[in-house]
Amino acid sequence: MLRSLRQIARLGRFLKSPVPTRSLLKLPANVQLQTPLHTSVTLWKYDKKSSRASDDLDSDDEDDEDFKDERDSKVVKTKVNSLRADLLLKAGLGMARNKVELNFYESKIRVNGKKLSKKSIQLEIGDDIDVIRGFSQTNPSHLVVARVSILSASEREEGVSVHLRRYKSLLVENYRGPNAFKSSEPVVH
Repeated sequence: MLRSLRQIARLGRFLKSPVPTRSLLKLPANVQLQTPLHTSVTLWKYDKKSSRASDDLDSDDEDDEDFKDERDSKVVKTKVNSLRADLLLKAGLGMARNKVELNFYESKIRVNGKKLSKKSIQLEIGDDIDVIRGFSQTNPSHLVVARVSILSASEREEGVSVHLRRYKSLLVENYRGPNAFKSSEPVVH
């Protein structure tokens, strides 16, 4: 019944004539309504996804088709203030900044295979940032890492718009020389 009341009230608004609620409820004339009957309805319903999709269409977003998702990765488009390593890790992997800082102090972050010397180092397009999760259980000479690769970057008024390729779990060979990862804790997949 409530649904039909809403439909009649909506029809009444379109016809610009009031619809008496007493006649809709079929109440006797001697019954007084304590509170007014509210039949407000949202007239314009919309699909949030479709409206966002039409708003987000910019002329510079045409290069989205260039970056296709690979099997184990996902392309993430985000905005950051600068191309700092810690900001890109936070945006690309969805890590909290204190987790990025903790991984940095534990020497678990590598940029293009080299230990990260400063969290605030400026990176460039094509750089790979790895966060070491630990050693592989099946092959101890390999590491399980989470990787973020910078695909593209373009300046905007409010910062930098970047396309990142994210690998949440990637098996790589252990780094060589002074950049090799040494730890005794096993990784849990």
